[in-house]
Amino acid sequence: MKTLLAAMLITMATGSAALAFDADTQAIIDRHKSGKLVAINDVATLMRSSAQWCYLNQDHTCAWTDIYLDVTDTGATFEIGNAWDADTNIVFTDQGVFEDDRYICETDHDWVPSVRATRRSDGSTIDGRLLWDLKSDIYAIRAGDIQNCFDYLYLRSDPDYEQITLLQRQYVDGVHDETRDVEVTLHMNSEDAAGLSWRW
Repeated sequence: MKTLLAAMLITMATGSAALAFDADTQAIIDRHKSGKLVAINDVATLMRSSAQWCYLNQDHTCAWTDIYLDVTDTGATFEIGNAWDADTNIVFTDQGVFEDDRYICETDHDWVPSVRATRRSDGSTIDGRLLWDLKSDIYAIRAGDIQNCFDYLYLRSDPDYEQITLLQRQYVDGVHDETRDVEVTLHMNSEDAAGLSWRW
């Protein structure tokens, strides 16, 4: 009995890093080599398990982030955040649908009414006419948007920081646009994700 307890303690002390991911996430990691396409049902599992996705992570700052609010077998609802300009951060809620066990695709969901904005200098809320004007500017830019699709290649994982890195590939009218490929770091630890910020 003492031998068994000692073995368990050694395993706990030496194997804690290997147990950093939950079982479903670790199984996905174990099945993939760098550069392998991740099936969308596995991407959905990672969406559910993650605290936040950080695009183009540089020293814990992100070009933009995703927080997956609800993930079903057919699609996902998520909150996107980014710096709108040097003075303003925005967040909004969008939706995507899963297709061909490979892609998540944009829809014609009108996310502009969900836009919330804060000042980058102090985090104070922007509302009233200033928010109305901001939404009007966004609508003007969105005119004629194409509904793109995205798939993901597995790149690497870091159990010590509970992070996984994927390559997001974008398809415009069904054609892969390599110039829009972007690395995304999945932060599985909520405390770690809380320290992320958006850069301008």
